[in-house]
Amino acid sequence: MNRAPIETPADLQHVKQAVLYPVLIDVLERDMRTLDTLQLKMPRVYISSLRRTQEQIHADLVHVRRQLQRRGIKIYEMKRTSQGLEACYVCRGYHRHFSMLWSLVRTEAERRLAAYMQGPLADQEQA
Repeated sequence: MNRAPIETPADLQHVKQAVLYPVLIDVLERDMRTLDTLQLKMPRVYISSLRRTQEQIHADLVHVRRQLQRRGIKIYEMKRTSQGLEACYVCRGYHRHFSMLWSLVRTEAERRLAAYMQGPLADQEQA
């Protein structure tokens, strides 16, 4: 009996990144617009830092998309629902589904943004 090729953990990680990176880019874009409306002494410094982070994430997204293509994975639908993020994709000819709840999206987004900005997340409850 022929079975569907097993999806590797690396395949799933690439799909997860391809779904999560656009959210990170959108979060940073929103934060930059918000910073621009605040009365800060040096908003350009903060916005510039966020813009550089956004550019790094975009470059990583391009890299991930190339990796997906090399691995024979094609994401054909991504959507944001009330429950979280969902993606439908084809992996080596077989249709697959990926989803992340918003609580996990938030945790992952914070962790990855902290890594991009090169600092651990401060535990706000201990402050």
